[in-house]
Amino acid sequence: MFNGILLSAAAEGKPLSAFSVLLICSAGFFALSALFFAIAYAITAKAAKKAAKKTERAEITSVAVGKVHEQGKRQYQQDSFGVSDDSLMRTHGVLAIVADGMGGLTDGDKISSRTAEKILDDFILYSGKGTPEQLLMLLTHQAVKTVNEYLGEENYRKSGSTLVMGLIRNGFLTFASIGDSRICLWRDGELIHLNREHIYKNELLVKSVNGEIPLSDAYSDKSASGLTSYLGMGELKYVDYPASPIRLLPGDKVMLMSDGIYNAISSEEISAALRFPPAEAAEQIHAAVAAKGFTNQDNYTGVILECLSGEVTERRQKKVRSAPMMASQPMPAPPPPPPPPAVGRNTAVPKTEQPT
Repeated sequence: MFNGILLSAAAEGKPLSAFSVLLICSAGFFALSALFFAIAYAITAKAAKKAAKKTERAEITSVAVGKVHEQGKRQYQQDSFGVSDDSLMRTHGVLAIVADGMGGLTDGDKISSRTAEKILDDFILYSGKGTPEQLLMLLTHQAVKTVNEYLGEENYRKSGSTLVMGLIRNGFLTFASIGDSRICLWRDGELIHLNREHIYKNELLVKSVNGEIPLSDAYSDKSASGLTSYLGMGELKYVDYPASPIRLLPGDKVMLMSDGIYNAISSEEISAALRFPPAEAAEQIHAAVAAKGFTNQDNYTGVILECLSGEVTERRQKKVRSAPMMASQPMPAPPPPPPPPAVGRNTAVPKTEQPT
């Protein structure tokens, strides 16, 4: 069309009209714009495709570990924790455990330490049998059985411990939890609480939904934080686990913690600490809890697992290797006699009062 305009004007020996010049310039502008947009789109699409392939190819080749394990202001340390040996990473995965002995009952430290030790031993024994979920259910079953045999039926509810454990294998996270210890995923600066706590508040909320009690009662009831499921009660009422394994990405951090941490500092403070490598993050959390200065600070324990791809720096390897992977402290003297245990599976058992 535009060639026709030019040839016609040349044949007639006439200069191009203003309209013709405007039409040709507009056509050229749109043609160049289309070309630039096409080039930009191609570059963007190529970059996005490359990034997607890079993310797809990225494999978690190692897990760095950080831990914080403090007695707080309590007379005894009733928390225990454990992490499987890093030499098992490629064949078994990485298993982390936090068990919080119930301070209001007898021998909470013994129950929590027996739980962590039993699970770590059985992890090596039973790995490879079934899916990760099936493995964690088997480990939970064995731990409950061990605790119940240790207590005997006559001592059910006289001692107990919470349990949370997370297994990282082949780039996926599977977990199991009983009680109110937490497992969280930190990704891109956001802290995501993964498990459901087994506390009486949840039952009160269901009652409020059914119109049995006012909603406000679920939040104001003094027994709302009482445990409704824990090791040491005999037959468990609840066990929490994910609907399916959670895909992990390099840079993700998984944190397991007892309630002494999340009752003392906020999710925002925990998330800010997790911006650091695991060992430093643990130090930040310890400092944050200590800075609160609670006179009744509970025992607090946290295990941080960072998913890494490629080689780990020698500095970080040394920090991980130097961190003790199993900790619990024996109770030096028996605590005062506990109140008579509650009767009935549906009765919440209160934990020692948390700092306010």
